[in-house]
Amino acid sequence: MKKQILFFAFLILISASNLFAQTTEQQATKIRQLYADTNKRIDDGLKDKTSGFHYAAWTIGGERDGQQWSAIGTMETRNEFWFDGEPNMDAEATQDARKLVRKIVSSHKAATNTASRSEYLFDEKGELFFVFSRGNAESENGATLERRFYFIKGKLIRIVRGSKNVDAKFSAADLNAAQNESDLAKRLQNLFALMMAE
Repeated sequence: MKKQILFFAFLILISASNLFAQTTEQQATKIRQLYADTNKRIDDGLKDKTSGFHYAAWTIGGERDGQQWSAIGTMETRNEFWFDGEPNMDAEATQDARKLVRKIVSSHKAATNTASRSEYLFDEKGELFFVFSRGNAESENGATLERRFYFIKGKLIRIVRGSKNVDAKFSAADLNAAQNESDLAKRLQNLFALMMAE
């Protein structure tokens, strides 16, 4: 009798873990579709000039700077914002401009051969749902690191390092990296809101 109970408990546990995996995969699939739809709308808008998102950019440094930064030499940080809304919106529409942003691309290049590029995608409520990060700044040997972070309502559900998916049992480094990316996304949303307020 005890063996049967343990066997059924084991089957229930396996079923629950399979259900969790399917749910995470289904959520990740929806996020990938949102990512593809957002990029398609950006590309379509660049072609026909009517169906895309609006665009804004904020840059520090670069070729036009004319000066070298003392610690790193020539440097450029560029943030590109793709958003829903008109550039001359009224104050009510820009009340919370952070919710208008759909995609932010943030890139950094320095003369020390460090470079990074991150894409942040947001839903209609302004919530971060996906980050694609690529760069060599964190690598000890200069190799390019790629990571993808999937979020549902602010909670990390998946991280992809290279080709390896991690859906649970995130390491402290994974959680820290996800939190750093989430914090940076919020700062960039705030920067966009300040730009729109001017």
